[in-house]
Amino acid sequence: MERNVHYHVMDFLRIFAALLVLLNHFATFAWSSASVTEGSDVAFGFLSAFAGLGAVGVEIFFVISGFVIAMSAAGEGGASQALRFARMRATRILPALWLSALISLAARTLYGEDFSNLLMDFCRSVTLSPKGPYIDGVVWSLVVEAVFYVLVAASVLSRFRVSLYDLAKIIGFSSSVYLLILSGLHFLPPSTRPEEAISVLSRFPFKLLLLQHGVFFATGMIFFLVRNGGDGRSEMGHAGKTGLMLFFGCMGTAEIFVSVERGYAYKTAAVIVWLMCMYAMAAGIRYNEVIKYKISGCRNFVRYIGGISYPVYLNHYSVGMVVVWWLFSLGFPTPIAFVLSVLCVLALSMAVMSLEKRIQNAIRRGFPRPDAKRDQMAV
Repeated sequence: MERNVHYHVMDFLRIFAALLVLLNHFATFAWSSASVTEGSDVAFGFLSAFAGLGAVGVEIFFVISGFVIAMSAAGEGGASQALRFARMRATRILPALWLSALISLAARTLYGEDFSNLLMDFCRSVTLSPKGPYIDGVVWSLVVEAVFYVLVAASVLSRFRVSLYDLAKIIGFSSSVYLLILSGLHFLPPSTRPEEAISVLSRFPFKLLLLQHGVFFATGMIFFLVRNGGDGRSEMGHAGKTGLMLFFGCMGTAEIFVSVERGYAYKTAAVIVWLMCMYAMAAGIRYNEVIKYKISGCRNFVRYIGGISYPVYLNHYSVGMVVVWWLFSLGFPTPIAFVLSVLCVLALSMAVMSLEKRIQNAIRRGFPRPDAKRDQMAV
C-alpha cells in the first residue's frame, strides 16, 4: 500500500477547488454591508456565473479527502494506529482552523457584531461542534469531515473488522439511497413537488450523517483501494470496485445537479466542472511520475499552492465579506476593491499557513515517526 506518495495533481485540484468556492461566495457579497445578497446590491456582479456553480469545489475537496484519508489510514489496525491517525488529522486541520477562527472573530467584532454571540460561535467552531452557528460559514464542511474521520478511526481501532472498503460501501450506499429520494422529489413536476419534504431533507443533520455528501468520500476511498489493489479482504474484484466507484461518482453527479439552485445551464456547467476534475484526478494519479518530472523545477511551489488552499478556504468568507464592505465604504471602485479584497485574503492565508507550519512542526517533534522509534529500538 502506498502511504507516503505525494500526488501533485491533488495540489492543483485543491487550489482550484478553493478558488471556485472563493469566487462562488464573492459573487454573493454585498457592497453596502458585510452580508450576502442578490440583485443590484451585489458588490461584484461580473462574478454572477460563479454563484452556485462554484460550490462544486466543496465536493471536489470531499473526494480528495476520501482518497487521502484512505491512504493515510491503510496498513495495520489497532489502538496505537487509531491514535496516530487521529493525531495526524487533528494536526492537519485544527491549527489553521483555530488561527482563522480568531481572525474571523476579530473581523466580525470590528464590523460591530455582538461579541458575546460571536464568542459562542467561535467556541462552536474551534471545537467542531455539530451544532452551529459558526464563526465562519465554511466551518460546517469541516464538521462533516470530522464525522468522516471518526468513522475511519473507528475502522482502524477495530483492526479493520469493518474494512475501509466495507466502510466506503456503507457510507456510499446509505448516501445513494438518500440522494435517490431527494433527486426523485426534485424531479417531480413543480405543481406536485413536496417542498416541505425537500426542505427537511436538506437540513444540516443529513449532511452531518454523511447522507448528502457521503458518495464523494466513498468515491475517493474506493479510488484509492482500486489504485492500490484493495484492502486484501474484499472478495469483489478490481472490475467490481471500479464499477462501484463509478456508481458512487454518478450519484455524486446527481447531488451536484440537484444542489445547484440555478437554471439548467448552471447545473450542467457544474457537472462538467466536476467531471473534468475527476478525470484530471484519475489521470494525475496514474501519471504522477511524469508530472513530477515535468514540474521538477517548481515542485515546491506546486506543493505550496496546494497547502495554502486550506487557509484560503478558511479565510475568504467572513473576513472577505467584511473586507469587501470596508473597501466599498472607503470609496474604492469595483475592480480595485475586488483585487484588494482577494489580495487581503491571500495575505492572511499566507500568514496563517506560516504559523500553522510552526505549530505542526512543534507537535511532530513531540511525536517521533514509527520508523524512527523502530530504528531506536533496533539500536
